[in-house]
Amino acid sequence: MDTPHLILPSDLERVGQDRRTLVARRNKGELFRVRRGAYALSAEWKDLHPLRKYGLRAQALQLAARRQPVFSHATAALLWGLWTVGTPGRLHTMTEVTTGGRSENDVVRHRGSLTEGVVRCGPFLLTDKLTTVMQLILSLDFPYAVAVCDSSLRISDRKHAFNRFGPAGDEPLTREPVWQSNYPQGPPLLREDLVSAAEALHSKSARLRALTVIHFASALSGSAGESLSRAKMHMFGFPAPILQKKFVLRDGSNALVDFWFEELNLAGEFDGKDKYLRSGWGGGLSLQDRILKEKAREDDIRGQGVRFVRWTWAEMMNKNRFIHLLRQAGLRQK
Repeated sequence: MDTPHLILPSDLERVGQDRRTLVARRNKGELFRVRRGAYALSAEWKDLHPLRKYGLRAQALQLAARRQPVFSHATAALLWGLWTVGTPGRLHTMTEVTTGGRSENDVVRHRGSLTEGVVRCGPFLLTDKLTTVMQLILSLDFPYAVAVCDSSLRISDRKHAFNRFGPAGDEPLTREPVWQSNYPQGPPLLREDLVSAAEALHSKSARLRALTVIHFASALSGSAGESLSRAKMHMFGFPAPILQKKFVLRDGSNALVDFWFEELNLAGEFDGKDKYLRSGWGGGLSLQDRILKEKAREDDIRGQGVRFVRWTWAEMMNKNRFIHLLRQAGLRQK
């Protein structure tokens, strides 16, 4: 489904209609109010993915603003394709105002520059990738900060992804902004640049927090779920796994496992449903065929004497269940 067009009072005025018609249509249930002064057809809005709804909210905020907002933190992270979990509840923008409230309605305003470290993505302005990552490293709990940092180090596997961003002074680039958190956009960050940014922080505790995440991060992580799994293993005292261990299958092809514990001859796999649903995974096979292919892959590796332990989002997010599952597989905490 195409993203719905926002309906504004000015759209009605251009064709000689009263803007109060919008309120009447909303009261009838025909329109949904995205933000004050911006509406969408209810039939189109209700079927949208939450991230596309979020993008429309950002667009509505921009249309109503006197000065073009600079999106930051979790909002900018979605446009960068950084691995965040879930859809943010509020929009995040930068402000240079030093007095008054930081937040208003569904917008969180963070103090900072509106010009330095700002880039353009289509019609939007947002904090650059390095700035966005540092913002989130300092504001998120360790596992979620690791997921963001892991994704910032990865080379995008999405064709033409690098061409969506430009300096704030440039004309908008041709690709339409995509609100998602699966495919990192833009060139990967260098760890040394992240370290330099962390070491420039004024607070000793902030420097320590940031450097701990940066040094733990790995470009080998394949998804947010894998990143959170690895961070939680570390927090719970389990041994550090080898990431993306390669096995050669019977047909001569290569297969990677998410986590490898060599001493136990144990492979760990995070089973997020997105792995089976991603368009780029499984070579265009149907969902059923993808699952069968994954089972055949695992059976082939098991035939090489390897044991497997698998977990889901729900199991990983439950501390006691995750610890029990890993210990049951033979892993021991320090």
